Amino acid sequence: MSEQKTVTYLTLKDILGRNKDELTSVKYDEFETEKLGVVPFASIDFEENKQIKKDCMRMIPNGSGGMTPDLDDDKMMIRIIVAAVDKDPRSDFTFANKELLAHLGVTTADEAVQKLLSPGEIYRFAMKVQDASGFTDKAKKEVKEAVKNS
Repeated sequence: MSEQKTVTYLTLKDILGRNKDELTSVKYDEFETEKLGVVPFASIDFEENKQIKKDCMRMIPNGSGGMTPDLDDDKMMIRIIVAAVDKDPRSDFTFANKELLAHLGVTTADEAVQKLLSPGEIYRFAMKVQDASGFTDKAKKEVKEAVKNS
């Protein structure tokens, strides 16, 4: 005889009984870099992630007169880092700071990330932001495969 497990499902009343701020809270974490030390960051939400993906999409001719969408994975990882660091209220550091850009001799936050972080740090930092933002292991494996194949 097998025992039947009782499953309790989520109800609307459960959600409405919770604190709204708790339900929509942002996660905070840190990433340690070789050159900068510990960099604080905040998780990104759905709309931020959607905009980053949109900004990193390009259309490539497919050879038959049409266009095929292509996601620039490297650019996306950098944009995820820029957004997450900029969003964290615990520090005034941002890769988009005009003084920092001038000091590094670059014009964009993306270029600042590339100057200040190694390729491996960029990858690990972006993965850590995605972890904090609720991405599953499956999604991380897909990104990892896309990065390996680019």
